[in-house]
Amino acid sequence: MGREKRKIKSFLRKYQEDIQKEAQVLLNQEMPKLTEQEFALYEQTGNRLVYENKYFSRRKFLMVFGLQVWLEKGREKIYSEKLEAVIAEICKEQCWALPAHVDRTIPGWELTVDLFAAETAQALSEIISVEKSFIRREVRNLAKKEIYRRVLNPFLSVKSPYAWWENCTLNWCAVCNGSVGSAAMYLMHKEPERQRECLKRVTENMKYFLAGFGEDGACLEGLSYFTYGMTYFTGFAEQLLEFTKGKEDLFANPKVEKIAGFQQKCYFGNGRTLSFSDGNSKEHFRAGLSSYLAMRYESVRLPSFSLAANLTEDTCYRWMGAFRDLVWTQKYLEKTEKESSFFPEEEKSGQITLPGSQWVICENDTGTGMAVKGGHNGEPHNHNDVGSFLFFSGEEFFLPDLGAGEYTKNYFNEHRYEIFCNHSFSHNVPVIRGRGQQEGTQHCCTRFETDENGYVALEFEKAYEENAAEQMVRSLRFEFSSGKLFVKDEFWKCGEIQENLISYIEPVIEKDRFLLTGEKASCCIQTQGKQLWTEEVKHALHNGKIISVYRMLWEVEERGEYACTEFSVEVSKK
Repeated sequence: MGREKRKIKSFLRKYQEDIQKEAQVLLNQEMPKLTEQEFALYEQTGNRLVYENKYFSRRKFLMVFGLQVWLEKGREKIYSEKLEAVIAEICKEQCWALPAHVDRTIPGWELTVDLFAAETAQALSEIISVEKSFIRREVRNLAKKEIYRRVLNPFLSVKSPYAWWENCTLNWCAVCNGSVGSAAMYLMHKEPERQRECLKRVTENMKYFLAGFGEDGACLEGLSYFTYGMTYFTGFAEQLLEFTKGKEDLFANPKVEKIAGFQQKCYFGNGRTLSFSDGNSKEHFRAGLSSYLAMRYESVRLPSFSLAANLTEDTCYRWMGAFRDLVWTQKYLEKTEKESSFFPEEEKSGQITLPGSQWVICENDTGTGMAVKGGHNGEPHNHNDVGSFLFFSGEEFFLPDLGAGEYTKNYFNEHRYEIFCNHSFSHNVPVIRGRGQQEGTQHCCTRFETDENGYVALEFEKAYEENAAEQMVRSLRFEFSSGKLFVKDEFWKCGEIQENLISYIEPVIEKDRFLLTGEKASCCIQTQGKQLWTEEVKHALHNGKIISVYRMLWEVEERGEYACTEFSVEVSKK
């Protein structure tokens, strides 16, 4: 407990030092210019990164100097003047929304309210309110005018829904509605009736966001989107609770507590994270969000603060999360100082089951484990991955889930499943008659069973095209004592079958097994295949970097109308 308190203090100290260092570095730098040529790149080529990198660099200036002025309370005028200049520059931007989120054939496209227009409004409204004493009135008035013009008025000028996101069940719902609601509470005090209508509408919309989580609290979009959506939900809900003097308490909903407990289920003992859907196996948690939820709910356990995200890890530089990493974490620390037994026990090894989402996560005492999912292929941020699993030992993922790839125009249109990481060929599932799984909610797992002790059975022939197989059953057994995983796949009336596994490590074939040599351990995949082969595939990571990944394949021998293959996965430490 004392060690963890020291980590929290160290986190806060380092966070504040990083703010000061970044402020000193950026003080004499100009914000990058946004150009029409770069804005149009998305429309012309589908590239998002060129424009967005500059856009988010500008938001970094806002975040850094907003935090620096908050820390030093306006004592050094050079920082408040820089913050004023940054605010003025952002107010001059043609459009606060991203190119990927606007339709420039529609008049008034410049006033589109998307995630980042809403986030900008929330950030500016909070900064000019909580730092009112350090920012000149004319700058505050300029920001307020632009927030109204670009976000509040467009949203409130039309009946619900303003856009598809207002009543959706994705992170967009919480981020956009939460940002609008937050800005309304800060700025609309001279229009109480309009403010009440706005808050009523936004609060009602939050039920759609909560409906997007399973009854088990799981976020099917992935852990990073849990963090994103819940940061804005929690920020809005906490502000609303205070604004209404406790009358409106969104945290009283029992489902919110289940959702709040999702994060701790996704962290392995090695500090790595579950990367299903558009996730990330190296996720770091937001200290502020996690601290607030832990203060609110006794059931919430935090990962070690050594795994907390640093100041610049969020490369979109969102103010909502960054500011609360300071204020909420400080409150959490103060609470722990008063309550010596405040830290709950950390999650022990064993099995975690999320039945509604059809996820099972297993890990033994030595840090070896696996996770498997059923579900369907119409999930938010979907990958065609019904029946897929991952396997790891320590910090090394020998059979990974690749998680999110580079976001391009095609990533979110009808070409999504032509991209390798979204196709079932990039997941640890069989290939039937040379084809992968199909997208859509109807392509699903129809049976998902577990004994809560490492055994999982699932039926998933419907994940493939119609008549691909009469029946397909995958059985997995994770042996906690040894860390060995046994997989059995059975097929009825199926045709040509290939097993397909994925690794970041280039495999070596040795007769009927694949050998993967990691930095700290080796992995042996023992098959029943007579002919094994590998394929190297280029994969674009979320940041655009191109890497090689490797498919491991072998034919499954048919015996009449029935085919069966078994393989095992085992690690040995170096």
